[in-house]
Amino acid sequence: MDDIKELSDEIFDSAMDYLPRLIDGLSRASDHFKKNENLNGFQILSDANEGLTWFNEVVLGLPVILPQGDNVTDIKTSWQPYMEALNSILESIENKDTHSVGQLLENEIVPFIRLVFEKISNLKPGTQYTQ
Repeated sequence: MDDIKELSDEIFDSAMDYLPRLIDGLSRASDHFKKNENLNGFQILSDANEGLTWFNEVVLGLPVILPQGDNVTDIKTSWQPYMEALNSILESIENKDTHSVGQLLENEIVPFIRLVFEKISNLKPGTQYTQ
């Protein structure tokens, strides 16, 4: 149980520090794509790639560290549309459809990351998981 608590504390601290920056960066990328400033949008998206990978790993581990209930249910319900949006972004990039990239970031990706951030930030540091 101490390992889960330690992991929970580490993820909490990292999420509280990093997720607001990820949300801001992806929102700025979306704005750049909407303004047809594609080079800037792609640069931010490239910089955010590692953060998105980290975020996905965190989300997959949340059922272990979040208290069960609405927190996990809301995230599980939104996971599949989020993953579909990520796949659609890749498709849109391949098709050079930067307008769709911006829309997917704004309407699908950022709202899901914001949801997860809100669920995590509503926890108190050191909240212990109980089954």
